[in-house]
Amino acid sequence: MTRPPVTADGRPEICVLIPVFRDQTGLDETLRILAQDSFPFDVVVVDDGSPTPITAPDHCGSHRVTLQRLDRNQGIEHALNAGIATIFDRGYTYISRLDCGDIPLTGRFEKQFAFMEAHPDIGILGTWARCVNDDGDYLFTLRFPTESAAMNRRQRYVPAMLHPTIMIRSDFLREVGLYSDRYRTAEDYELFVRMARKHGIANIPEVLTQYIVSETGTTAAKRKRNLVSRLGVQREYFGWNDPHSYLGVARTLTFMALPFSWLTAVKKKVWR
Repeated sequence: MTRPPVTADGRPEICVLIPVFRDQTGLDETLRILAQDSFPFDVVVVDDGSPTPITAPDHCGSHRVTLQRLDRNQGIEHALNAGIATIFDRGYTYISRLDCGDIPLTGRFEKQFAFMEAHPDIGILGTWARCVNDDGDYLFTLRFPTESAAMNRRQRYVPAMLHPTIMIRSDFLREVGLYSDRYRTAEDYELFVRMARKHGIANIPEVLTQYIVSETGTTAAKRKRNLVSRLGVQREYFGWNDPHSYLGVARTLTFMALPFSWLTAVKKKVWR
């Protein structure tokens, strides 16, 4: 039987971590949706030094919201680690990730909590995702592998889960370490690979998150840097006896030569 999602003193077992930089509108929308969820969790928002300070209410619905502010823009990995330090101090069992504008769909936190409780060997748990553009129009659905072997094989090429869909077991994160600043824009990929070397990773085969794929904004602008960092992760954890390591590096080098718009078009065809 799954234990209650709150401690004996009434504190939720889950804390949702949201980094934000210059996106008050996206944060407001995500908090609005979170307010409609009755499953217990708290929220930590980290403002990564936005020129105009981000604001957030003390609560969204029944959920307590904590707003932290970094004194200057340091990058998402530093914002995440600052929020995680607060989460560790407060003793939450699980950390759920969301980005501004992204939306958890009905039952996401409840289903992830139940899965993690039933599978104590899992360190990070993702979900499938419905991808939309900046206007909210449907683009495609990301369906990730769910079996351990398939996920580890995929990670020779690309991440085996989507960052804003994940739930992390806090104790395992303490053990393997926080987000690295060596692979900027691929900090999630590196953590997934590092976690999978010591603990299990998994995906729930349900669409439980709506994710914005910006075709003109931040996502496109960071694409080249992301691929360079991805290549760095693949080199760091290269498996000399694994042919998928060689193929993964070749794939990344190929993608570095293609326009972002082409890659999005291919995903629409393949994943729709």
